[in-house]
Amino acid sequence: MTSTTPIAFSGAPLDLAENQRSASDLNAFLKGDNARAFVMFKGRFLVKNGDLVQMHPSQLKGLHLYDPGPLFLGLDGNIPQFSFSLAKENEAQNLVSGASLDHIRNIASFMDAHQLALAGRAKSLFDWHRSHRFCSNCGVESKPQAGGVTRQCPSCETDHFPRVNPVVIMLVLEGDNCLLGRGPEWPEGAFSALAGFVSPGESLSEACIREVKEEVNIDVKSPVYKFSQPWPFPGQLMMGMFCTATNTEITLDTKELAEAKWFTKDTVRAVYEGTDTSFLCPPEFTIAHQLIKAWLES
Repeated sequence: MTSTTPIAFSGAPLDLAENQRSASDLNAFLKGDNARAFVMFKGRFLVKNGDLVQMHPSQLKGLHLYDPGPLFLGLDGNIPQFSFSLAKENEAQNLVSGASLDHIRNIASFMDAHQLALAGRAKSLFDWHRSHRFCSNCGVESKPQAGGVTRQCPSCETDHFPRVNPVVIMLVLEGDNCLLGRGPEWPEGAFSALAGFVSPGESLSEACIREVKEEVNIDVKSPVYKFSQPWPFPGQLMMGMFCTATNTEITLDTKELAEAKWFTKDTVRAVYEGTDTSFLCPPEFTIAHQLIKAWLES
């Protein structure tokens, strides 16, 4: 097995054009003949035949837009890429014949990597705007700035920037075995790598060690960073790691996990190859899938 799949939502195809976000710059980008826009409604994207629907921003003129209005994602080569979140579902659905609104989780498995990276950025930014409308300093409603990549309070002038939450996701190893867990709300048989948020004052290694101890009461050593994934549910940065267990007896934190089990490398490989049904492997677009795949290939 040789990994050729890029990490979903990564790839960063855009020039974020940080120095081209004045009102005049944005107006010129919006009016450019080659400008393109994606359409969303409450986190769902307008799609047709498995692709994101793209249109010129002028086609959205007069529709009801959700704050922050036209969101300038950046330059895709020489193409200004925007995303619009509409406030009325029927306006989104009536834009293009045969198109429909769908959640990004449902389309991630078959969407090409380039479109998925754009969709992930758009969703993360819109989710941030939706949950950070009011100034955390004085409570006044803030206003979007610079094409939607910041907000500013009109009262106290505090600047607010998009939040990204760091998360460690770790494959716990012991010889030719790995430890996988199932969340309380997950389907029966669905297992994945353990994960948890990084706390203030922690390094990635410290968070990895703490989270494994808290969730399964297993001590680990030698955390090694492998790769990361932007995760737009809603705005996380998943940092994939391997670590080595020094004991193997599992004691569950039942608030965090419904199950946790050790699986042999042969069993995991057979599950990935579709010849074993010991568990449901994580979807290919998840970093957990890629972490386990990297271990199988090591």
